[in-house]
Amino acid sequence: MEMRRMRQFLKTALPLLALTGSMLIAQDDPSARQPPERGQTEQNFQRATVGKIVPSLDSNYVVVKYVLVDSAYTVYQLDDQTAAKRFREKTVIVSGAVDADNTIHVTDIKPAP
Repeated sequence: MEMRRMRQFLKTALPLLALTGSMLIAQDDPSARQPPERGQTEQNFQRATVGKIVPSLDSNYVVVKYVLVDSAYTVYQLDDQTAAKRFREKTVIVSGAVDADNTIHVTDIKPAP
């Protein structure tokens, strides 16, 4: 039973632990924010988010998908896994619409300066 709890902990904590060794001083780029368009909620608008793309693991330690973790350790799901995979373990700027469940609908990913 203890091993199952340890695996569950590692599954949820691993993206955050991946950042421990790197000094990630990053935040949202306020100049990249755009006001919501008509029909969009405040939670669903274009913005650029800076963070590190890390693999998210399932309970069998298999990479399920890549996520973006920002300097506040907020985890964002990325809908473009192909683009995300190319930037694995890199600090990047991800542009796109962010919805209420912290999924970024990616329009662009580029290396952070």
